[in-house]
Amino acid sequence: MSKKEQTTKKATDAFKEKNLQIQKLCEGELKDSEKRYETLLDHLPVGVYRTTPDGTIIEANQTLVDMLGYQSEEDLRDINVKSLYIKQSERINHLEKLKSKNTHIAEFELKRKDGRTIWGQDYSRAVMKPAGAIDYYDGILLDITSQKIAEEKLNQVLKELEHSNEERQKMITKLQTFSIMDDLTGIYNRRGFFTIAGEYLQLADRKKTQMYLLFMDLDNLKRINDTLGHHKGDEALVNVAEILRKTFRKSDVKGRMGGDEFAIFPIDSTQAGTGSAESRLRRNIEAFNADKGNPFVLSVSMGIASYDPEHPSSIDELLVRADKLMYEEKRLKQSKQ
Repeated sequence: MSKKEQTTKKATDAFKEKNLQIQKLCEGELKDSEKRYETLLDHLPVGVYRTTPDGTIIEANQTLVDMLGYQSEEDLRDINVKSLYIKQSERINHLEKLKSKNTHIAEFELKRKDGRTIWGQDYSRAVMKPAGAIDYYDGILLDITSQKIAEEKLNQVLKELEHSNEERQKMITKLQTFSIMDDLTGIYNRRGFFTIAGEYLQLADRKKTQMYLLFMDLDNLKRINDTLGHHKGDEALVNVAEILRKTFRKSDVKGRMGGDEFAIFPIDSTQAGTGSAESRLRRNIEAFNADKGNPFVLSVSMGIASYDPEHPSSIDELLVRADKLMYEEKRLKQSKQ
């Protein structure tokens, strides 16, 4: 081997050795980064998961494992998500929402490994394949069992109240301590809506009167968030709440159910009166959109479910029926686009 060839070989060997050192360094840093991420994930105070549409658990952090009473992530991954639900209909409804909205917030009862029941609040999103089908779900699960127990105590207090003005004022004072208002819009949050509307539903049952529940969804919130920013998305939600106040009476129960969903429970309403209120609501939205100074256009889809005292149903059941009608209207809009 010539001197030139020896020099070239030494340079090549040195270059390879340097590359090998860099590669090992990068691999070490990557492993350290992955370990730090896993440590952070396991120490979060909320459950974090990834699951497939058929219910297979791909990933779960230690908080979720502990929350559901399992020994390890591997132990939890041996089961199917479906087996955790007390009511399978709640999972079906949750996944239906994720098909059209990608993100959704829901509350439902879950069964721990030891058989005990907990309440979970699920913040989830659907991750799509390039072809458009759902690949998997990512989510965060909160244990809200203590809040639900507080709600039950609150409901017990409400049941003991009579419907006089003095006692109604006492009820309002007690309710103020239970965080029932939505911070952003100033109307009832989901908990507040269920509490107040449930009381009126019991009254309707005693008086044998028919009532109606309106459920609505802000159609274009994701587009507003993506194009104008989340602060404008919040502004749109506030505008919807203001339109609801303008459209309905002060005594009518108005609530933001989470995300871009709203519900209204008009008091002492008739079918004609409810239809009139729906028309008035749409006119008020049109009036808002006619103002060229607004940075976005509001569009809502609605569904109306009736309460028949001869065939009693819960607020949950009314919401499910109204929600289905609302999605029929939304699908019809999308088919025309």
